Amino acid sequence: MSGSSGNGRVRRHVVRWILLGAVAMLAIIAATLAITIGTRPYAQPVIAQEPGGQDASFDGISQLIAAAHRRGTMLHVLWTHGMCTHKLSWAADRATLIAAALGGTATQTNAIEETAGLTRVLYNITTPGGDFDATFVVWSPMTQPYKRELGFDSPGTDPATSFPYRRAMVNGALKTKLINDCLSDAVIYGGAHGDPIRAAMKLAVCRELGGTPVAGRPCDFSAADLDRPIAVVTESLGSKMLFDAARAIYEEASQRSGAHTAMSQRFAAVQMIYLMANQIPLLDIASPMAQFEGEGRNADMPHASSLGDMVGAMHQSRMTMVQEHPEAMVTPTVVAFTDPNDLLNYRLLPSVLDISRARLINVIVSNEATWFGILERPDTAHCGYTWNAMVIGLIARGHQVGEPVPQVPVVGPRRCS
Repeated sequence: MSGSSGNGRVRRHVVRWILLGAVAMLAIIAATLAITIGTRPYAQPVIAQEPGGQDASFDGISQLIAAAHRRGTMLHVLWTHGMCTHKLSWAADRATLIAAALGGTATQTNAIEETAGLTRVLYNITTPGGDFDATFVVWSPMTQPYKRELGFDSPGTDPATSFPYRRAMVNGALKTKLINDCLSDAVIYGGAHGDPIRAAMKLAVCRELGGTPVAGRPCDFSAADLDRPIAVVTESLGSKMLFDAARAIYEEASQRSGAHTAMSQRFAAVQMIYLMANQIPLLDIASPMAQFEGEGRNADMPHASSLGDMVGAMHQSRMTMVQEHPEAMVTPTVVAFTDPNDLLNYRLLPSVLDISRARLINVIVSNEATWFGILERPDTAHCGYTWNAMVIGLIARGHQVGEPVPQVPVVGPRRCS
Protein backbone atom coordinates (compact mmCIF):
# COMPACT_ATOMS: atom_id res chain seq x y z
CA MET A 1 0.00 0.00 0.00
CA SER A 2 2.73 2.38 0.96
CA GLY A 3 4.52 1.71 -2.34
CA SER A 4 1.34 2.35 -4.29
CA SER A 5 0.74 5.57 -2.35
CA GLY A 6 4.33 6.72 -3.00
CA ASN A 7 4.00 6.01 -6.71
CA GLY A 8 0.77 8.03 -6.77
CA ARG A 9 2.50 11.01 -5.18
CA VAL A 10 5.32 10.77 -7.73
CA ARG A 11 2.82 10.68 -10.57
CA ARG A 12 0.99 13.69 -9.17
CA HIS A 13 4.28 15.60 -8.89
CA VAL A 14 5.19 14.65 -12.45
CA VAL A 15 1.77 15.75 -13.72
CA ARG A 16 2.03 18.97 -11.73
CA TRP A 17 5.45 19.74 -13.22
CA ILE A 18 4.23 18.90 -16.70
CA LEU A 19 1.28 21.26 -16.22
CA LEU A 20 3.52 24.00 -14.87
CA GLY A 21 5.88 23.52 -17.79
CA ALA A 22 2.97 23.68 -20.22
CA VAL A 23 1.70 26.87 -18.59
CA ALA A 24 5.20 28.37 -18.79
CA MET A 25 5.48 27.42 -22.46
CA LEU A 26 2.07 28.93 -23.16
CA ALA A 27 3.14 32.12 -21.39
CA ILE A 28 6.31 32.29 -23.50
CA ILE A 29 4.32 31.66 -26.69
CA ALA A 30 1.74 34.29 -25.71
CA ALA A 31 4.48 36.83 -24.98
CA THR A 32 6.15 36.03 -28.29
CA LEU A 33 2.85 36.39 -30.15
CA ALA A 34 2.16 39.69 -28.39
CA ILE A 35 5.44 40.94 -29.81
CA THR A 36 5.13 39.46 -33.29
CA ILE A 37 1.37 39.68 -33.91
CA GLY A 38 0.96 43.38 -33.23
CA THR A 39 4.06 45.47 -33.87
CA ARG A 40 4.83 49.02 -34.93
CA PRO A 41 8.03 48.75 -36.96
CA TYR A 42 8.44 52.54 -37.09
CA ALA A 43 7.22 53.42 -33.62
CA GLN A 44 10.51 55.33 -33.52
CA PRO A 45 10.29 57.44 -36.69
CA VAL A 46 12.96 57.19 -39.36
CA ILE A 47 13.84 60.74 -40.36
CA ALA A 48 15.46 60.40 -43.75
CA GLN A 49 18.35 62.67 -44.57
CA GLU A 50 17.95 65.06 -47.43
CA PRO A 51 19.18 63.83 -50.82
CA GLY A 52 22.94 64.14 -50.74
CA GLY A 53 23.15 63.47 -47.00
CA GLN A 54 22.62 66.99 -45.68
CA ASP A 55 21.41 67.73 -42.18
CA ALA A 56 17.77 66.68 -41.71
CA SER A 57 17.04 69.10 -38.86
CA PHE A 58 13.95 71.23 -39.30
CA ASP A 59 11.89 73.80 -37.41
CA GLY A 60 8.58 73.13 -35.76
CA ILE A 61 5.84 75.62 -35.04
CA SER A 62 7.43 76.56 -31.72
CA GLN A 63 10.64 77.72 -33.46
CA LEU A 64 8.62 79.59 -36.09
CA ILE A 65 6.68 81.40 -33.35
CA ALA A 66 9.93 82.53 -31.74
CA ALA A 67 11.43 83.65 -35.07
CA ALA A 68 8.31 85.66 -35.92
CA HIS A 69 8.33 87.37 -32.53
CA ARG A 70 11.98 88.32 -32.95
CA ARG A 71 10.98 90.07 -36.17
CA GLY A 72 8.12 91.85 -34.41
CA THR A 73 5.36 89.94 -36.16
CA MET A 74 3.17 86.86 -35.61
CA LEU A 75 3.16 83.43 -37.22
CA HIS A 76 0.11 82.34 -39.20
CA VAL A 77 -0.68 78.62 -39.70
CA LEU A 78 -2.84 77.42 -42.59
CA TRP A 79 -4.25 73.89 -42.15
CA THR A 80 -6.45 71.89 -44.55
CA HIS A 81 -8.18 68.56 -44.02
CA GLY A 82 -8.10 65.65 -46.40
CA MET A 83 -10.49 63.15 -47.95
CA CYS A 84 -13.45 61.65 -46.06
CA THR A 85 -16.39 63.56 -44.59
CA HIS A 86 -15.35 66.28 -42.14
CA LYS A 87 -17.54 68.59 -40.09
CA LEU A 88 -16.70 71.99 -38.65
CA SER A 89 -15.80 70.21 -35.40
CA TRP A 90 -12.65 69.00 -37.21
CA ALA A 91 -11.26 72.53 -36.91
CA ALA A 92 -11.82 72.56 -33.15
CA ASP A 93 -10.15 69.14 -32.86
CA ARG A 94 -7.04 70.29 -34.73
CA ALA A 95 -6.80 73.64 -32.94
CA THR A 96 -7.02 71.89 -29.58
CA LEU A 97 -4.51 69.26 -30.72
CA ILE A 98 -1.76 71.70 -31.73
CA ALA A 99 -2.42 73.99 -28.76
CA ALA A 100 -2.03 71.07 -26.34
CA ALA A 101 1.16 69.96 -28.10
CA LEU A 102 2.61 73.41 -27.39
CA GLY A 103 1.27 73.62 -23.83
CA GLY A 104 -1.22 76.31 -24.78
CA THR A 105 -4.91 77.01 -25.37
CA ALA A 106 -6.97 77.68 -28.50
CA THR A 107 -9.79 80.19 -28.88
CA GLN A 108 -12.01 80.38 -31.94
CA THR A 109 -12.26 83.95 -33.21
CA ASN A 110 -14.41 83.54 -36.32
CA ALA A 111 -15.89 81.16 -38.89
CA ILE A 112 -16.24 82.56 -42.39
CA GLU A 113 -18.12 80.71 -45.12
CA GLU A 114 -16.04 81.64 -48.14
CA THR A 115 -18.48 80.07 -50.59
CA ALA A 116 -21.33 77.64 -50.23
CA GLY A 117 -19.73 74.65 -48.54
CA LEU A 118 -16.20 75.94 -47.83
CA THR A 119 -15.55 77.57 -44.47
CA ARG A 120 -12.42 79.14 -42.96
CA VAL A 121 -12.41 78.64 -39.19
CA LEU A 122 -10.10 81.11 -37.42
CA TYR A 123 -8.34 80.51 -34.11
CA ASN A 124 -5.96 82.37 -31.84
CA ILE A 125 -3.60 80.01 -30.04
CA THR A 126 -1.75 81.12 -26.92
CA THR A 127 1.39 79.23 -25.86
CA PRO A 128 4.17 79.80 -23.30
CA GLY A 129 6.49 80.60 -26.20
CA GLY A 130 4.17 83.19 -27.73
CA ASP A 131 0.90 83.49 -29.60
CA PHE A 132 0.04 82.65 -33.19
CA ASP A 133 -3.14 82.42 -35.18
CA ALA A 134 -4.37 79.65 -37.41
CA THR A 135 -6.98 79.08 -40.09
CA PHE A 136 -8.52 75.65 -40.64
CA VAL A 137 -10.12 75.21 -44.07
CA VAL A 138 -13.17 72.91 -44.12
CA TRP A 139 -14.15 72.04 -47.72
CA SER A 140 -15.86 68.67 -47.14
CA PRO A 141 -19.48 69.91 -47.49
CA MET A 142 -18.79 70.74 -51.14
CA THR A 143 -18.50 67.05 -52.04
CA GLN A 144 -21.48 65.77 -50.04
CA PRO A 145 -24.10 66.07 -52.83
CA TYR A 146 -22.05 63.79 -55.07
CA LYS A 147 -21.30 61.27 -52.33
CA ARG A 148 -25.02 60.89 -51.66
CA GLU A 149 -25.33 59.39 -55.12
CA LEU A 150 -23.36 56.39 -53.79
CA GLY A 151 -25.78 55.82 -50.91
CA PHE A 152 -27.37 52.86 -52.71
CA ASP A 153 -24.12 50.94 -52.15
CA SER A 154 -24.16 51.28 -48.36
CA PRO A 155 -26.17 49.16 -45.91
CA GLY A 156 -29.40 50.63 -44.60
CA THR A 157 -32.98 49.89 -43.62
CA ASP A 158 -34.61 50.86 -46.94
CA PRO A 159 -34.11 48.07 -49.51
CA ALA A 160 -34.94 50.48 -52.33
CA THR A 161 -32.05 52.82 -51.54
CA SER A 162 -29.46 50.69 -49.73
CA PHE A 163 -27.27 47.67 -50.40
CA PRO A 164 -29.33 44.53 -49.60
CA TYR A 165 -26.65 41.84 -49.85
CA ARG A 166 -24.18 40.50 -47.32
CA ARG A 167 -20.59 41.65 -47.39
CA ALA A 168 -17.79 40.38 -45.20
CA MET A 169 -17.46 42.73 -42.23
CA VAL A 170 -14.04 44.14 -43.15
CA ASN A 171 -14.85 44.38 -46.86
CA GLY A 172 -18.10 46.14 -46.09
CA ALA A 173 -16.46 48.65 -43.80
CA LEU A 174 -13.71 49.39 -46.34
CA LYS A 175 -16.18 49.75 -49.23
CA THR A 176 -18.55 52.04 -47.32
CA LYS A 177 -15.94 54.23 -45.67
CA LEU A 178 -12.64 54.07 -47.55
CA ILE A 179 -14.08 53.98 -51.08
CA ASN A 180 -17.54 55.55 -51.00
CA ASP A 181 -16.80 58.24 -48.42
CA CYS A 182 -13.07 58.90 -48.80
CA LEU A 183 -11.62 57.97 -52.18
CA SER A 184 -14.72 59.49 -53.79
CA ASP A 185 -13.44 62.93 -52.73
CA ALA A 186 -10.37 62.50 -54.93
CA VAL A 187 -12.55 61.36 -57.85
CA ILE A 188 -14.86 64.37 -57.44
CA TYR A 189 -11.98 66.83 -57.17
CA GLY A 190 -10.19 65.40 -60.21
CA GLY A 191 -13.18 65.87 -62.52
CA ALA A 192 -15.45 68.71 -63.63
CA HIS A 193 -17.28 68.68 -60.30
CA GLY A 194 -13.99 69.77 -58.76
CA ASP A 195 -14.13 73.16 -60.54
CA PRO A 196 -16.22 74.87 -57.83
CA ILE A 197 -13.91 73.42 -55.17
CA ARG A 198 -10.85 74.77 -56.98
CA ALA A 199 -12.48 78.19 -57.28
CA ALA A 200 -13.43 78.23 -53.59
CA MET A 201 -9.96 77.11 -52.53
CA LYS A 202 -8.42 79.92 -54.60
CA LEU A 203 -10.52 82.46 -52.71
CA ALA A 204 -9.54 80.95 -49.37
CA VAL A 205 -5.81 80.75 -50.16
CA CYS A 206 -5.84 84.30 -51.54
CA ARG A 207 -7.16 85.55 -48.20
CA GLU A 208 -4.78 83.36 -46.21
CA LEU A 209 -1.79 84.81 -48.08
CA GLY A 210 -3.02 88.27 -47.12
CA GLY A 211 -4.64 89.11 -50.44
CA THR A 212 -8.10 90.36 -51.35
CA PRO A 213 -10.18 88.42 -53.89
CA VAL A 214 -11.55 90.61 -56.68
CA ALA A 215 -14.28 89.23 -58.94
CA GLY A 216 -12.88 88.33 -62.34
CA ARG A 217 -9.38 89.57 -61.47
CA PRO A 218 -6.21 88.14 -59.88
CA CYS A 219 -5.80 88.10 -56.10
CA ASP A 220 -4.98 91.65 -54.98
CA PHE A 221 -1.99 91.79 -52.59
CA SER A 222 -1.73 95.59 -52.43
CA ALA A 223 -3.07 95.73 -48.85
CA ALA A 224 -1.34 92.58 -47.57
CA ASP A 225 0.64 92.45 -44.33
CA LEU A 226 3.85 91.67 -46.18
CA ASP A 227 6.01 90.51 -43.27
CA ARG A 228 3.61 87.88 -41.94
CA PRO A 229 5.33 84.42 -41.88
CA ILE A 230 3.24 81.37 -42.74
CA ALA A 231 3.43 77.64 -42.00
CA VAL A 232 1.31 75.19 -43.98
CA VAL A 233 -0.05 71.90 -42.62
CA THR A 234 -2.01 69.65 -44.98
CA GLU A 235 -3.73 66.33 -44.62
CA SER A 236 -4.19 63.89 -47.49
CA LEU A 237 -6.09 65.36 -50.48
CA GLY A 238 -5.93 68.83 -48.88
CA SER A 239 -2.30 69.14 -50.00
CA LYS A 240 -3.17 68.81 -53.69
CA MET A 241 -6.07 71.25 -53.34
CA LEU A 242 -4.00 73.90 -51.59
CA PHE A 243 -1.03 73.68 -53.98
CA ASP A 244 -3.28 73.81 -57.05
CA ALA A 245 -4.89 76.97 -55.68
CA ALA A 246 -1.52 78.55 -54.85
CA ARG A 247 -0.21 77.86 -58.35
CA ALA A 248 -3.28 79.46 -59.95
CA ILE A 249 -2.98 82.54 -57.71
CA TYR A 250 0.73 82.91 -58.46
CA GLU A 251 0.30 82.61 -62.21
CA GLU A 252 -2.64 85.02 -62.34
CA ALA A 253 -1.00 87.66 -60.15
CA SER A 254 2.25 87.36 -62.10
CA GLN A 255 0.40 88.65 -65.15
CA ARG A 256 -0.86 91.75 -63.38
CA SER A 257 1.25 94.87 -63.70
CA GLY A 258 2.54 96.16 -60.36
CA ALA A 259 1.28 93.19 -58.35
CA HIS A 260 4.30 90.91 -58.61
CA THR A 261 6.43 92.36 -55.80
CA ALA A 262 3.72 92.25 -53.13
CA MET A 263 2.72 88.75 -54.18
CA SER A 264 6.35 87.62 -54.08
CA GLN A 265 6.67 88.82 -50.51
CA ARG A 266 3.67 86.73 -49.51
CA PHE A 267 4.90 83.54 -51.19
CA ALA A 268 8.39 84.15 -49.78
CA ALA A 269 6.79 84.30 -46.33
CA VAL A 270 5.82 80.60 -46.42
CA GLN A 271 8.38 79.11 -44.04
CA MET A 272 7.51 75.42 -43.72
CA ILE A 273 5.22 72.85 -45.32
CA TYR A 274 4.19 69.78 -43.30
CA LEU A 275 2.40 67.01 -45.21
CA MET A 276 0.45 64.53 -43.08
CA ALA A 277 -0.14 62.04 -45.88
CA ASN A 278 -0.44 63.12 -49.49
CA GLN A 279 -1.54 61.66 -52.81
CA ILE A 280 0.37 64.19 -54.92
CA PRO A 281 2.22 61.64 -57.13
CA LEU A 282 -1.05 59.80 -57.77
CA LEU A 283 -3.36 62.77 -58.28
CA ASP A 284 -0.94 64.73 -60.44
CA ILE A 285 -0.99 61.98 -63.09
CA ALA A 286 -4.71 62.65 -63.53
CA SER A 287 -3.88 66.14 -64.81
CA PRO A 288 -0.18 66.31 -65.70
CA MET A 289 1.41 69.59 -64.66
CA ALA A 290 3.20 71.84 -67.11
CA GLN A 291 6.74 72.46 -65.92
CA PHE A 292 6.98 75.58 -63.79
CA GLU A 293 8.09 78.61 -65.82
CA GLY A 294 8.20 76.51 -68.97
CA GLU A 295 11.44 74.68 -68.20
CA GLY A 296 11.81 71.62 -70.42
CA ARG A 297 12.14 68.09 -69.05
CA ASN A 298 12.63 64.79 -70.82
CA ALA A 299 11.07 61.47 -69.81
CA ASP A 300 14.09 60.42 -67.75
CA MET A 301 14.07 63.51 -65.54
CA PRO A 302 11.81 64.28 -62.55
CA HIS A 303 8.40 65.43 -63.68
CA ALA A 304 6.51 68.52 -62.58
CA SER A 305 4.05 68.39 -59.70
CA SER A 306 1.65 70.63 -57.81
CA LEU A 307 4.02 70.58 -54.83
CA GLY A 308 6.97 71.37 -57.09
CA ASP A 309 5.10 74.36 -58.47
CA MET A 310 4.35 75.61 -54.96
CA VAL A 311 8.01 75.28 -54.06
CA GLY A 312 8.95 76.92 -57.35
CA ALA A 313 6.74 79.91 -56.54
CA MET A 314 8.33 80.17 -53.09
CA HIS A 315 11.83 79.94 -54.58
CA GLN A 316 11.24 82.52 -57.28
CA SER A 317 9.61 84.84 -54.76
CA ARG A 318 12.71 84.61 -52.59
CA MET A 319 14.86 85.41 -55.62
CA THR A 320 12.72 88.50 -56.25
CA MET A 321 13.05 89.63 -52.63
CA VAL A 322 16.68 88.74 -51.94
CA GLN A 323 18.21 92.18 -52.54
CA GLU A 324 15.89 93.95 -50.12
CA HIS A 325 15.46 91.03 -47.72
CA PRO A 326 18.52 88.70 -47.73
CA GLU A 327 16.86 86.43 -45.17
CA ALA A 328 14.23 85.63 -47.78
CA MET A 329 16.64 83.20 -49.46
CA VAL A 330 16.25 80.60 -46.74
CA THR A 331 15.53 77.40 -48.67
CA PRO A 332 11.91 76.21 -48.33
CA THR A 333 11.55 73.04 -46.27
CA VAL A 334 8.98 70.30 -46.88
CA VAL A 335 8.46 67.59 -44.26
CA ALA A 336 6.46 64.60 -45.56
CA PHE A 337 5.14 62.01 -43.10
CA THR A 338 4.56 58.47 -44.41
CA ASP A 339 3.31 55.27 -42.84
CA PRO A 340 4.46 52.58 -45.32
CA ASN A 341 1.15 50.75 -44.75
CA ASP A 342 -0.92 53.81 -45.66
CA LEU A 343 -2.46 52.83 -49.00
CA LEU A 344 -3.37 56.45 -49.76
CA ASN A 345 -0.01 58.06 -49.16
CA TYR A 346 3.19 58.46 -51.17
CA ARG A 347 6.65 59.40 -50.01
CA LEU A 348 8.25 62.14 -52.05
CA LEU A 349 11.45 61.58 -54.03
CA PRO A 350 13.36 64.27 -55.97
CA SER A 351 14.25 61.61 -58.53
CA VAL A 352 10.53 61.29 -59.32
CA LEU A 353 9.09 64.76 -58.68
CA ASP A 354 10.80 68.03 -59.47
CA ILE A 355 11.02 69.48 -55.97
CA SER A 356 14.73 70.24 -56.08
CA ARG A 357 14.22 73.82 -54.89
CA ALA A 358 13.18 72.65 -51.43
CA ARG A 359 14.79 70.83 -48.55
CA LEU A 360 12.78 67.61 -48.63
CA ILE A 361 12.66 65.47 -45.50
CA ASN A 362 10.69 62.20 -45.46
CA VAL A 363 9.63 60.94 -42.02
CA ILE A 364 8.65 57.26 -41.88
CA VAL A 365 6.26 56.36 -39.06
CA SER A 366 3.89 53.62 -37.87
CA ASN A 367 0.47 55.00 -36.96
CA GLU A 368 -0.99 51.73 -35.71
CA ALA A 369 0.06 48.13 -35.07
CA THR A 370 0.79 45.67 -37.88
CA TRP A 371 -1.01 42.42 -37.05
CA PHE A 372 0.64 39.05 -37.71
CA GLY A 373 3.12 40.94 -39.87
CA ILE A 374 0.56 41.10 -42.69
CA LEU A 375 -1.96 43.89 -42.01
CA GLU A 376 -2.29 47.36 -40.54
CA ARG A 377 -5.84 48.69 -40.64
CA PRO A 378 -5.97 50.77 -43.86
CA ASP A 379 -8.26 53.44 -42.40
CA THR A 380 -6.23 54.14 -39.27
CA ALA A 381 -2.95 53.84 -41.17
CA HIS A 382 -4.15 56.78 -43.27
CA CYS A 383 -5.89 58.80 -40.57
CA GLY A 384 -3.60 58.03 -37.66
CA TYR A 385 -1.00 60.76 -38.21
CA THR A 386 -2.99 63.13 -36.02
CA TRP A 387 -2.99 60.76 -33.05
CA ASN A 388 0.66 59.79 -33.49
CA ALA A 389 2.43 61.57 -30.62
CA MET A 390 5.72 61.79 -32.53
CA VAL A 391 4.19 63.17 -35.73
CA ILE A 392 2.45 65.93 -33.80
CA GLY A 393 5.58 66.41 -31.70
CA LEU A 394 7.70 66.96 -34.81
CA ILE A 395 5.23 69.45 -36.28
CA ALA A 396 4.93 71.29 -32.97
CA ARG A 397 8.56 71.25 -31.84
CA GLY A 398 10.69 70.36 -34.87
CA HIS A 399 13.75 68.11 -34.99
CA GLN A 400 17.44 68.50 -34.35
CA VAL A 401 19.77 65.75 -35.53
CA GLY A 402 21.22 63.90 -32.55
CA GLU A 403 18.34 64.79 -30.22
CA PRO A 404 15.37 62.56 -29.29
CA VAL A 405 12.22 62.90 -31.38
CA PRO A 406 9.81 65.03 -29.36
CA GLN A 407 6.64 63.41 -28.07
CA VAL A 408 3.68 65.52 -26.99
CA PRO A 409 0.30 64.90 -25.38
CA VAL A 410 -2.23 63.94 -28.04
CA VAL A 411 -5.75 65.05 -27.27
CA GLY A 412 -8.99 64.67 -29.15
CA PRO A 413 -10.78 61.79 -30.88
CA ARG A 414 -8.99 58.87 -32.54
CA ARG A 415 -11.16 58.81 -35.63
CA CYS A 416 -10.85 59.43 -39.34
CA SER A 417 -13.11 62.48 -39.53
